[in-house]
Amino acid sequence: MIFILKALRIKEIIEKAANSRLFNMVCDFVKTNKVNIKFACLAAVCLFSLGMYISANGLAVGFNVKYSGKVIATVKSQKVFDSACEIVESNVAECMSGKSIKSPKFSLTLTTVNELDSAVKLADKIINNTDSIEKCSAIAVDGKVLICGSSEDVKAALDEKLTAFYIEGAENSSSFVESVKVTEGYHIKSEIKSLSKIKEALSGLNVKTTSVVTSQKEITFKTTTVKDSTKTVDYSVITKNGSNGIREIVQTVETVNGAETSRVENSNQVIKEPVDRVITVGTKIPQISASQKAAASSAGFIRPMNAGTYTVTSYYGDGRNHKAMDFGAKKGTPIFAVADGTVTYAGYDSDYGYNLIIQHKNGLSTRYAHAAALCVSKGQTVSQGSMIATVGNSGRSTGAHLHFEVIVNGNRVNPAPYIGF
Repeated sequence: MIFILKALRIKEIIEKAANSRLFNMVCDFVKTNKVNIKFACLAAVCLFSLGMYISANGLAVGFNVKYSGKVIATVKSQKVFDSACEIVESNVAECMSGKSIKSPKFSLTLTTVNELDSAVKLADKIINNTDSIEKCSAIAVDGKVLICGSSEDVKAALDEKLTAFYIEGAENSSSFVESVKVTEGYHIKSEIKSLSKIKEALSGLNVKTTSVVTSQKEITFKTTTVKDSTKTVDYSVITKNGSNGIREIVQTVETVNGAETSRVENSNQVIKEPVDRVITVGTKIPQISASQKAAASSAGFIRPMNAGTYTVTSYYGDGRNHKAMDFGAKKGTPIFAVADGTVTYAGYDSDYGYNLIIQHKNGLSTRYAHAAALCVSKGQTVSQGSMIATVGNSGRSTGAHLHFEVIVNGNRVNPAPYIGF
């Protein structure tokens, strides 16, 4: 038996016997080797018996495929390896994949039928055992592969690019203006790029971002005044605290690479109504005592503006704790010092606007506020009737007028008796 197997080229005979082509094999052998017919018959009988045994026991003759230094598969014939290489070629993106596949070594083996690997399975094993081939993700732009890298790096680079123009606190979504697709496949390792290279490759792509922005704005509360005739003009109490309301605005904002292309208001509604503040003020003017009248008369004040150039628009108190008199007049109308004195202040502040204070004798001072311009400066001595400013609307004011105060020892008093009203 051993003699016959050697003479008949073991690999070819076993393979042909396993495939039930015994007759043709023996004929070819007899013809080419001029073997005695008896030996040929004996060989045929042995081979037939061997084939029957292999078939009856579910065995098969195959070849071990040694690749990259280790056996990776068992196949029916060497042609299976060729078919597997074609599959690898079709699955590896780069045309260099064929150059990356190494030459295998085959060795005859006896195995079971269900242990024989198909070309598809062998192709996977070739890929997994070829160092220069690796599975990764490829980014294609408008149908053309731009770059490839590891799945993690590709995902990280795309996420960073797509979220770069998100508006904080908004509901954001984004997409590329170009047609961008990611595919999983096998690539030559030399073509797989780093995260920084992938980001650089994506820098030229355009990102459209849609953001639903919800914002809130305060609605400033108003102040209403309630007049109480039983209280004097110096009475002012907040009887109800105010609170601001809230207006909610929802807008859809679209941008391309962060530059706004459209903004549409979806809704605009008040979600909290403001609460007005209520101030109760006294309107009762305190009686001027005989001594106060005498003091006012002795001050010798004149009126701060010429007759016919003004209208009294507000008296002392006036239901709003107004401790002065207001004289409505055209902007630029001259204002005069009501008595001799020294200017102790001349400047600007947010409430009084341009204003000045003159110190007179006997602890008396006068203030002239909301001027358009001042004609004197601090430290300057002025004479009664000299022009010291012009009417204006500066500071907290609702129209051109002179705000005139009389101050006695630091306390503001009713100016009316001092200037003959």
